[in-house]
Amino acid sequence: MGDTVRVAFVEGSLIMNTKMITTATAVALVAVPAFAQDVVMENQGADELRGDWVIGATVMSTEGEEIGAIDDVILDAEEGNVTAAVLSVGGFLGLGAKSIAVDWSELQIDWDGSEITLDLTREQAEDAPEYVFRDREYPPPPEPETTTGTGTTGTGTTGTGTTGTGALD
Repeated sequence: MGDTVRVAFVEGSLIMNTKMITTATAVALVAVPAFAQDVVMENQGADELRGDWVIGATVMSTEGEEIGAIDDVILDAEEGNVTAAVLSVGGFLGLGAKSIAVDWSELQIDWDGSEITLDLTREQAEDAPEYVFRDREYPPPPEPETTTGTGTTGTGTTGTGTTGTGALD
């Protein structure tokens, strides 16, 4: 009538399997904190700058003239490095200013971004071509799921009415 399942234990196999499972679990638990430590950072390094220390900072020429201010930074999406600083140059009180990009490695940044210099004159910066930002791209929306096959659709009737008991006169 019914199926019979037979289980045979070899002496010590249950203990060995339990030890292997316990060891594998312990290794997995130890590995998780190590992974989390690689992702989460606790302290800012001595050679690391905060973005708000450089965004808005004035950039000076090596001759001491003001070139402009850092408005933005450009990041390499694959490497995660800052590749360029976008400077606002020219204009008066923000009117008529244009954006130029300079290679990040060309900036000389003193202690914690308090003084930033660039081997470029104000005139060279104002004559430089304006930096063109690209529009932000978004991934295409997922295509709607389509199903194939056959099925049945039901039909029915709906109505309104009252139910109850009672006598009609």
